[in-house]
Amino acid sequence: MGRNDVASRRIDTIIGKESTFVGNIESNGSIRIDGRYEGMMAAGGDIIVGETGVVQGKISAKNITVAGKVSGELEARGKLELVPTANVQGEAQMMFLVVEEGAFFQGQCSQVSREDLRERGKSLQVETPAE
Repeated sequence: MGRNDVASRRIDTIIGKESTFVGNIESNGSIRIDGRYEGMMAAGGDIIVGETGVVQGKISAKNITVAGKVSGELEARGKLELVPTANVQGEAQMMFLVVEEGAFFQGQCSQVSREDLRERGKSLQVETPAE
C-alpha cells in the first residue's frame, strides 16, 4: 500500500493537523489523525495516523496504518501497517504485520490468531437472578 492509498481511503472522522484532542473516541467508521491525540480510540473501521499525527494512548481498529508517531497500545483485528515515516513505541497486537523499510518500532509485538479474535468477540451470558 502506497501513500496515495492511505490518503484515498474513506474517512468518517478526522483530527486535523492543527488540532489537539484529549479523551476517548468510539466510531463504527474510520478515523484519521493528522494532529495530536491522547486517550483511547476504538473504530469499527480503520484508523490512520498521518505523517503529522502524534498519538499517545490505546488504538483499536480493524486495520491500523501508522505514518506518524504512536506511543502506547495498538490492537488491529486485521492488519497493522507501519510505513517508512512511522515511529511506534509500545505494545502491538495484530493478525497481520507489514513494516516498510525505514519504519521504527520499539516494544512488544504479538500476532493474534483468528480463533483468539472469535473468542474475544463472544459476548458474556449474564442472567438476571430470579426473584
